[in-house]
Amino acid sequence: MERAAIDAGEFLVSMRPKIKRLESRKDFLTDANLGSEKIILSILAEAYPDIPSLSEERGGLELTEGYLWIIDPVDGTINFFLGDDHWGVSIALVENGHTIAGVVYLPSKGQLFSALRDMTANLRVIGKDNEERLVLGVNEESIMTNSQFWLGWGKEEHGGGDHEKVYSAIAKLDSSTLYPQIRNSAVADMMMVASGKIHGYVFLKPEPFDVAAAGFIIERAGGKVTEKDGTPWRAFSRSLVASNGILHKKLLTLINS
Repeated sequence: MERAAIDAGEFLVSMRPKIKRLESRKDFLTDANLGSEKIILSILAEAYPDIPSLSEERGGLELTEGYLWIIDPVDGTINFFLGDDHWGVSIALVENGHTIAGVVYLPSKGQLFSALRDMTANLRVIGKDNEERLVLGVNEESIMTNSQFWLGWGKEEHGGGDHEKVYSAIAKLDSSTLYPQIRNSAVADMMMVASGKIHGYVFLKPEPFDVAAAGFIIERAGGKVTEKDGTPWRAFSRSLVASNGILHKKLLTLINS
């Protein structure tokens, strides 16, 4: 998984000066997305030919029995397209609907995050001398007014209703926390939680590609991840609230108020 993410990331960085936009005004797809996906699927299939995949561009089935790869070849395509460094590659291995291994690579930052079911999440900085794995840990802040939470924007499919819910969540967070933000890359946003840079993340309408690896990494870094109603989070959950754990009940109460 790490090799697939790194190889895809190197390809994406090399493609950045010559990427071409392939879709509509807001629904971005670039030729680089498709190339990254091809690299990831090829490497995973070579090693594990019997495991099916669900990938953002090529699609697949949301299987809740057996093993499944869930892949996002570029999360944060608009940022990638515009030359921002806040985007990433995500690969999750799911067993019976539960993530058991996750990798998120942020190529422009050289940061490789990973976690396994029975191991603490870690960060590897790619390309540095004396490269080592650093244990990840969430922030231990306990006061909401000292905390920052980011939000996922998501696609709009209900005539404005989906985004109205995001506006409402922003207003609630703005009243009680430090400057909520939308940065348009769920995997990069959520690694800010896993590494203790921010205190939580809310995504009211995610896709599995957005969160299957990143939510798991936050959990293995000591954080808490649930659905918006507080029920346990899974790879195919259709809402996500992540936090350092200490603030989780307060965050849920605020979002649901």
